[in-house]
Amino acid sequence: MKNSAIENLSEFIIIIYPEFVVRYDENDNELVFLDNGSIERGIYKISDKTQCEAFVNHFHLFDKFPESEFEKVFAIGDKIAKNLIRRLDECYPDKKFVVYLEISRKDSTIIRFHQLWENEPPYFDMTFKYPDTEIFEYKN
Repeated sequence: MKNSAIENLSEFIIIIYPEFVVRYDENDNELVFLDNGSIERGIYKISDKTQCEAFVNHFHLFDKFPESEFEKVFAIGDKIAKNLIRRLDECYPDKKFVVYLEISRKDSTIIRFHQLWENEPPYFDMTFKYPDTEIFEYKN
């Protein structure tokens, strides 16, 4: 019989102690990805670096949860997001990043990140109110 707590924690290792890989686009821009063991080598042909990084660099923390658990979900996600932005800053001190903690009351809780690219808007417009979702932003 498998221990579900151990199994769940083992899946979280890549976000609790994040490691990264760098890949390049066709214009020699460094794309930073969370190392999940499946990032392919090669030159990436992309039109939007922000969208690419934010899409690849997302991690599902929790599925739908009871409203009474919101504070616990936030506390866990907040610590993981702060650790992630700190680790990105340590590994890439010359780059600027944003980490998002998305807590959806009807869907799932996700952490994602991307670099702040010149001439590209961030993944989320923080002035917009997303229905049933709280989004918290962390920057270095």
